[in-house]
Amino acid sequence: MKPNRITTALLAGLALFGLASCQTRTTYEDPEGTEVLSTDFSYTDLMAIAQDMVDSFLGTNVWGEERPRIVMGGVVNRTDQHIDTQNITDTIRTALIQSGKFTVLASDQGIAELEKELEYQQSGAVDQAAAVELGKQLGAEYVLYGRFTNLREKRGDVESVWYKFTLNAVNVQTRQIVWADEKILRKREEKSFLGW
Repeated sequence: MKPNRITTALLAGLALFGLASCQTRTTYEDPEGTEVLSTDFSYTDLMAIAQDMVDSFLGTNVWGEERPRIVMGGVVNRTDQHIDTQNITDTIRTALIQSGKFTVLASDQGIAELEKELEYQQSGAVDQAAAVELGKQLGAEYVLYGRFTNLREKRGDVESVWYKFTLNAVNVQTRQIVWADEKILRKREEKSFLGW
C-alpha cells in the first residue's frame, strides 16, 4: 500500500518533533533567583538558610559593642541526602566576615593550611627574620556549630520533604549557648498522570 500525502506529512512532522525534542539548550540563570525543580536540597535552599542565619546572628544583641572572635565549626548532615554542609557554612562565614562585626578565625581546613605553612617556615628554608613568631594566634571566644535534618513523606504521587537547619553559638570559656536559631523549609512535589 502506497502512503498518501497526509501520512507522509504526518510522519515527517513527527520526525521533526522527535529531533527538536532531543536538543539540549543551556543558559545562564539569575543566581539570586528562586528555582524549584524537585524536593531535593538546592542552591535556592542553601541561600535561604544562610541568609536567615546571618540575619538572625547579626540581629542579636548578645555581643554588645565588642567585635568577638568566632570560628565556624561543623554542621552535621543528618538528612537522607548527600549535602555538602561546608557550602552552607562557607556562605554564612563569608557574610559574617563582610559584616565587619566579628573577627572570624580559621577553622579545620584553615588550620591544616596554617600548620603546613608553619612547618615550612620552621624547615630551615625560610629566613627566620621573615618567619612568623609562634604562639601569637588568637583563640576563639565563640564557636558556631549545627545540625541539618529532614523528614520525608510520600503518598501516591505526592512527596513532601521538611528540612530543618539549626545553628548554635557557644561561649568557649563558659560552654553557654549564647545564640541559636533554626530555619525550616518544606517542599512538595506532585507528579502528574502523564509525567510532564
